[in-house]
Amino acid sequence: MNRVSTNSSDTASLAFLNASGEMAERTRAFDWSSTSVGSIDRWPQSLRTSVSILLRSRFPMFIWWGEDLVQFYNDAYRPSLGNNGKHPNALGQPGKDCWPEIWPVIYPLIRQVLDGGMATWSEDQLIPIYRNGQLEDVYWTFSYSAIIDEAGAIGGVLVVCYENTEKMVHYKKLAESENLLSFAIEATDLATWDYNPLTNKFTSNGRLKRWFGLNPADQIDLPDAIAAMIESDRDRVMKAIQWALRYESGGFYDITYTIVNKITGESRIVRAKGRAWFNDEKIAYRFNGTLQDITEQEQARLTLEQAEQRAWLEQKQFAEELTRQVKERTLQLQRSNEDLMQFAHVITHDLKEPVRKIKIFSSRIKEETIGAMPEKTDLFLGKIKNAADRMSDMIEGVLNYSSLGATEGGFTDVDLNEVFHDIRTDLDVLLQQKTATLVYEKLPTVKGAPILIYQLFYNLVNNSLKFVRQGIPPVIIIKSTFIRENDAELAEITVSDNGIGFDQDQALNIFNSFTRLNSKDVYEGTGLGLALCKKIVERHGGTILATGVPNQGASITIRLPQTRPSQTLLRRGLDDAHPPA
Repeated sequence: MNRVSTNSSDTASLAFLNASGEMAERTRAFDWSSTSVGSIDRWPQSLRTSVSILLRSRFPMFIWWGEDLVQFYNDAYRPSLGNNGKHPNALGQPGKDCWPEIWPVIYPLIRQVLDGGMATWSEDQLIPIYRNGQLEDVYWTFSYSAIIDEAGAIGGVLVVCYENTEKMVHYKKLAESENLLSFAIEATDLATWDYNPLTNKFTSNGRLKRWFGLNPADQIDLPDAIAAMIESDRDRVMKAIQWALRYESGGFYDITYTIVNKITGESRIVRAKGRAWFNDEKIAYRFNGTLQDITEQEQARLTLEQAEQRAWLEQKQFAEELTRQVKERTLQLQRSNEDLMQFAHVITHDLKEPVRKIKIFSSRIKEETIGAMPEKTDLFLGKIKNAADRMSDMIEGVLNYSSLGATEGGFTDVDLNEVFHDIRTDLDVLLQQKTATLVYEKLPTVKGAPILIYQLFYNLVNNSLKFVRQGIPPVIIIKSTFIRENDAELAEITVSDNGIGFDQDQALNIFNSFTRLNSKDVYEGTGLGLALCKKIVERHGGTILATGVPNQGASITIRLPQTRPSQTLLRRGLDDAHPPA
């Protein structure tokens, strides 16, 4: 804690301390009689002069005086002490008490000056000190010099110093950046070059010299670089260089050519990329860049081009056959809608009928042979019926999935509140059987084909009712919001449940056709439901994604083009927003 002098005899001696500034004020107010230097009126002239110089200097200075090495410092030195650190207690404090963290480092230097008077000099020296509430790495450039008293002895040590921590940190970062750049250049096998158009001086790294067939110590000139190019490329490259050195080019340079090693004769195809730099007079003063060996890539490209040429010749030989096939396929495309309808007819009548008969006759066998057939036979008949049921569901799924390809146009405004109202009506029995809760409110209106939009959300709700956890009533929540994506306004609808969920690693696979993540013996289904949903969403220009957590639930998020928030609930009230009774 600073001490204020109350000795009136000090006042007459303050004339030499009439310097301005915070440290001058603190020095005048300090109770020096409590230190080994004594009150100001007892100071030797050498100390008064030294302190007066210190306080008036704008260069960082510090004094240790006497056997206790009592401390003085000026305003320029004070910032190096930091905040919540040694200032202001360092004033008048013995050096050993002030600098315990670095005393073993600096005391030998002080002792050297005190013992022999030989000044010290240290540059960019790392000496960590405690300041700003912590031990910080601080770099200093400083000199310790002897202060001679009236008796010709060494009375103290003058420190002239400045902190250059910021500079050294910058140098370290610069060195690290240069090391990273060198590593990147070496890692990518790049040759580098730097040309000064004003002096015609050309420099490069060792890799470029090796490519040219030169020794690392050899001087390289621009003509050497030009001479290393194959003759057919030289004129083209020179024109590119001349253009890059013109201000209107922007300085950009990017060209591919071939060089030859003058010793080994090895040729390389290289890509030169660089830039010219211009002064205020629009004159290029520097032109530098890199050279990349792209021989393998170019050879691969040529091989590919040759393969493509051979393929083109082969295709040309079969041109007539291809033309015939194109015409035939064109006719097939024209009949695609009719074929699709015929396919649907086959599915609904020809394929369903055999499945229906399997189910009927297996049931009759079971009914007519109750108690007369082995127990295993009854089990087998049950399996036949289950397989037939799954086959029937699969036929329906394939029919719905294939019919999407023929659905075009017919887009209109579709109110999703009405869609979910119809879904809840259609699934009312299943919702009651499973004691399920279906919640939605204030859903938007989207552009789409009404029947497909209904099928999309019906499948999602039905899916949530299918994959439920044992003993836990299903809760299905539909929420919506509006987002902007690529300057388009989209409706984002999320269908969430508390079912069995899934591993997020399977988030993309669940939209594949016939993909099942769960046993078909435990959970019914064909594996086409979500694939159908994906196809519907894509047909409407939207996106669909799934998120899930095993045994916690799943969410399906759909983004569709929308027209406006729906007003249906405002007209109809909030009845549809409540769970079914």
